[in-house]
Amino acid sequence: MRWRLAFGTVRAHLGSYLASAAVIAAGTALLTAFASLLETGLATGRDSGFLIMLPAILGGWTVAIVAFGVVSTVSLTIQHREQELALLRTIAATPRQIRQNVLLETVITALPAVAAGLLPGVGLGAVVLGRLTGGGLVDSGVELQAGWLCVAIGAGTSLLAAVAAALISSRRAASVPPVRALSTAPPARPLTRGRVLAGLSVLALGLSLSAGTLLMEDGPLLSSTAGPAGVAVAVGLALLSPAAMLPARWLSEARFGATARLAARNVQARARHSGSVAAPLILLVGIAGGTLYMQTTEDSLPHAAGDASVPLAPVNYLVVAMIIAFTAIVVVNTVIAATRRRRREFGLLRLSAVTRAQVLAMVAAEGVLTAVLAIVLGTVAAAATTVPYSLVKTGSPLASGPWWVYVAIAGGALLLVMAAAIPTAVGALRLRPVEALTKA
Repeated sequence: MRWRLAFGTVRAHLGSYLASAAVIAAGTALLTAFASLLETGLATGRDSGFLIMLPAILGGWTVAIVAFGVVSTVSLTIQHREQELALLRTIAATPRQIRQNVLLETVITALPAVAAGLLPGVGLGAVVLGRLTGGGLVDSGVELQAGWLCVAIGAGTSLLAAVAAALISSRRAASVPPVRALSTAPPARPLTRGRVLAGLSVLALGLSLSAGTLLMEDGPLLSSTAGPAGVAVAVGLALLSPAAMLPARWLSEARFGATARLAARNVQARARHSGSVAAPLILLVGIAGGTLYMQTTEDSLPHAAGDASVPLAPVNYLVVAMIIAFTAIVVVNTVIAATRRRRREFGLLRLSAVTRAQVLAMVAAEGVLTAVLAIVLGTVAAAATTVPYSLVKTGSPLASGPWWVYVAIAGGALLLVMAAAIPTAVGALRLRPVEALTKA
C-alpha cells in the first residue's frame, strides 16, 4: 500500500521529481568519473601518481558539491509539498507515516537516476584519462577500471545524499502544525537553528582552510587546501543565504518603480525560497571563480621544461568545466521548480488586475536581485580560494587572469536564472487565473 501511494505521488508530481532525478543523475556521473580514475590508479599501482592525486584533490571537493546539490534539490521538492503533507495530517496520517512516504518517494526517484548516471560517469572518466594520457602524465597502456569501488562511490554518495535530504526535510514538514502549513503565509523563520549552526561551522572551516593555505609552501599540494576553502565558504554562505535576502527590504522602499518594489518585497518575504534559489548560484560563482582564477594564476607563472603543470592545465580546465556544468544543472532545476510553484500566486495577481507583462517584469526583477546578491556572496567564496593561492604563488592578493573571466561567470549566472525563470513563468501564465488557483 505504501509503495503504491509513493508511486502515485511521484507520478502526480512528475515534473518536480524529474528535476531531482536530473541532479542526482548528473551528480552520480561526476562522482563516478573521479571514482573510476581513483580505481584505475589503485589497480595500476605504478606510475599512477596523477590518477590518484587528481581524484584525491578534486574529487574531495566534488563529493561536497554533489552532496550539497542533491540535498538542496531534494529538500526544495519536499518543501514545495508541505501543504499537501499537511493535508495528509488532517486526515489522520501520522508524522511517521509522512516521513516514510517521503522517503519511499525519494528512493523511487533516486534509484533509476543513480543507475542512469553510472554509464555517463564512466565515459567522463575515460575522457579525463585520455587527456592525462595525451599529455604524457599517464602511461599510454593504462586502461580505465570501473568496478565495485567506482559504483560504490558514485552511486552510494548520491543515494545517501538524497536519503539524508528526505529524512531531514520530511521530519521538518511532518512537525509543522497542519493549520499553519495549510496557510499561504511564508514561514516566519527562514533559518532554523540547525541550519545557522551548520552554515557557521562550514564557513569557519572554509576560512580556516583559507588561512592555512597561506602557511603552505608553493607546490602541487597548494590547491588541496585553497580549493576546498572556497567550496566550504560557498556552502556555508549558501546555507545562510536566506538571511542575505533580508536586506532586500531596503530596496522595497526605494523609488525604482512599483514593479521593482514589489519584487524586492517578494524576495524579502519569501526569504526561505529566495535563499533556495540563491544557494546553488553562490556555489556556481564561488567554484567557477575560485577554480578558474586559480588555474589562470598558475598559467601566468614561468614553468621549466618538463614541468607537469603545463600538460596538466587542460585536464584541470576539463574537470572544472564538468563541475561547473553540474552546478549549472542544479541552478536551472532549482529556478524552474521554484517558479513553477508560484502558479497560484500568479493567478491571484492576475485576478487583482495585474497584467501578464507586469508579472513577467516582477519575476525578472526578482531574478536579477537574487542573482546579484548571490554573485556578491559567490565572489566572497571565490576570494577565499584566490587570495591565499595568489599570495603564495605571486605575492599579490589579486589573482592573475583576464578580467572577462569574472564578467563571464557573473553574466552566465544571471543568464541561467533568466533563461530558467522567464520561460517557466510564461508557461505558468498560460493558465487561466481561476484554473491557476487550483494548482499546487
